[in-house]
Amino acid sequence: MPVQYMEEGFGQHVNHGFDTASTRLERNGLHLDPGGDTEQHSRELVRHTLTLEPERVPAVTAELFAEAIVLADAVREAQGRGPVTSYRARDFWEILKELIGSVLDQ
Repeated sequence: MPVQYMEEGFGQHVNHGFDTASTRLERNGLHLDPGGDTEQHSRELVRHTLTLEPERVPAVTAELFAEAIVLADAVREAQGRGPVTSYRARDFWEILKELIGSVLDQ
């Protein structure tokens, strides 16, 4: 199966990650308020991080990253904590890129 890359931008991949995260949240009794502060913060954080990326990245990496940020922000909100910081998001992005890259290299 060929690897799809973010050649045409990352919007559709981020949307897919958000959809998957929403499904996971609902199955666990949580929800993401469409257009709410948590969703807005998550989208802005993901968009900001991916915009800074100079490398050619597999689309699945963007989808997993978006999903993880949404889940983390929603859980933190449910716990009464603040959203994921850009510093932590960037660290996670780098780890995720390495992980996906190593899997694809095998």
